Amino acid sequence: MKTPPPPPMPEQSAGPAGDGSLVTMHDVAQAAGLSRATVSKYFNADDGLKASTRARIEKACRELGYVPQMHAVSLVKGKSHLVGVIVPAIGEPFFAMMLEVLEREAARVGLQLIIQSSNNDPAREAAALLAFRAMKLHGVIVTVLDAEQNRPLLDKLEQEMRIVHLDSYLHPNCHYVMNDNVQSIGLMTEYFLSRGRRPCYLGAPKIANPSRDERLAGYVQAMERAGETPRVIPVDTQASTWAFEAYAYEQTLNWLGSGEWLKAEIDGVICATDRLALGVMRAFRKIGKEPGRDIWISGHDDLGFAEYIQPGLTTLRQDIDSIGRAAIECLQLPDEHFSADRPYFQQRFPGRLVLRESA
Repeated sequence: MKTPPPPPMPEQSAGPAGDGSLVTMHDVAQAAGLSRATVSKYFNADDGLKASTRARIEKACRELGYVPQMHAVSLVKGKSHLVGVIVPAIGEPFFAMMLEVLEREAARVGLQLIIQSSNNDPAREAAALLAFRAMKLHGVIVTVLDAEQNRPLLDKLEQEMRIVHLDSYLHPNCHYVMNDNVQSIGLMTEYFLSRGRRPCYLGAPKIANPSRDERLAGYVQAMERAGETPRVIPVDTQASTWAFEAYAYEQTLNWLGSGEWLKAEIDGVICATDRLALGVMRAFRKIGKEPGRDIWISGHDDLGFAEYIQPGLTTLRQDIDSIGRAAIECLQLPDEHFSADRPYFQQRFPGRLVLRESA
């Protein structure tokens, strides 16, 4: 049977010709003294071309400054070196740190990132997912919002694409990488108790599943193991906001005004994130209590500011390097690992206690 000709490759180039027009594959073929079909085989990675033919094509590309559009190439070949990343908030320090790791690890294996922010909006999250599907990317890393609107879409796309969930998922039957939230908050709770402190807990707004519930569980389980009564600061359970500092400040002030913390003899607050801890510190200063002296306060994540605020924030450091590396590792697995009958790639990494002046 005669071998069919290769599919047409994209004509556009990133490099202009001498007259300012775009260089095309036809121009490359003419400069190399070869047919356009032969040049097309070269860009389709045809192993049957002679070394001397490859050298002529490469020489013509250099002289003309011809660079094929890689996205168009990926549409033709059904392959891509691009990875889509969707996060809820690019300005969130945790995601900024994570994106640096993902970019580094992707580059190490010849991949590049395309980053989108859902801006805490399910509609924007869905639009980004659909755009990435149309682009036929190598895979997608997504931190999904704690909203059920996109679950049917995700269920469908997980059958069509390589998708790994980062730090959040809507259901556990998926590929995911994340912090071991029960372990990390449990570790902090045990530290407070070992120093004779009676801590309460402040959770995050309704933005991420399962980390919100898991961190609460880590606190409750550690308190109950020690024979202590868990104390949780009452919050607006339906609030969905990334303004963590303002959220924590308002919720904590309301709680302090009730006087419940005095009745329960609370002398420590364990916060689900470092940014929440900033709001809690301000709330206590509002009533004349100094963090680190009158009340112990801790966070979670060890964000860049944690070491430099006053007092320095005791917190838990996520193993961001390992989490990011695992996400890229998952996307590099063979195709069969993303079929319905294969075990899911699921990894949780323990947090590490970082002690400073606040607790």
